[in-house]
Amino acid sequence: KQWYQRRVRGEYKLLCNNVSSGVYVAPSPRTLQVWNGVIFIKIGLFADGCFKFNLLIPDDFPYSRPAVKFLTPVFHPQVKENGELNLVKAFPTWTPRKDRIWHVLRYTKRCFFSVNTLDSVNCVAAAAIQDSIDTFKTHARQCVHESIRLNFEEPPEDGGGNLFGCKLLNDTEVSILKDKIVTGTMENRQNYESLFQ
Repeated sequence: KQWYQRRVRGEYKLLCNNVSSGVYVAPSPRTLQVWNGVIFIKIGLFADGCFKFNLLIPDDFPYSRPAVKFLTPVFHPQVKENGELNLVKAFPTWTPRKDRIWHVLRYTKRCFFSVNTLDSVNCVAAAAIQDSIDTFKTHARQCVHESIRLNFEEPPEDGGGNLFGCKLLNDTEVSILKDKIVTGTMENRQNYESLFQ
């Protein structure tokens, strides 16, 4: 058990040294085998999306690949309807010390920019691309809007789901936050912290 924990912590340290922009990940407070993550997409078909996911690390890691499961809808040929990303395509065999979790996360982000239909696991998404790219674009935009909407919902009562959440700020809160960022002052720390609760 200690060996496993050291190995997983070592993977997290490697991840911190090989960060992909717009990808944020943190181990779940409940278990080291689940990492909560979010990917912000700035350009492309999924631009402005904020997609939450969990990275699931198996008991026999590093001898088998982890899994990525999106919690927000992603209409993509390589994402199953249940949200699971097809990692077999990028990692047909998982090799310890060669294949790393940061490789998985980098591949996960790249999927938003490449809609490869070869060996797809979501036939509906693959067909949409082949039939009409406009239809696929419409579905992608719907995913983006849904990802934004879901990010502002309250987390489940059981604490499950994902650590990453958002809060809409009113004009006064935005003004206070901007002032704090610009001036770098935090005289009234409680007011500042309340913006994020």
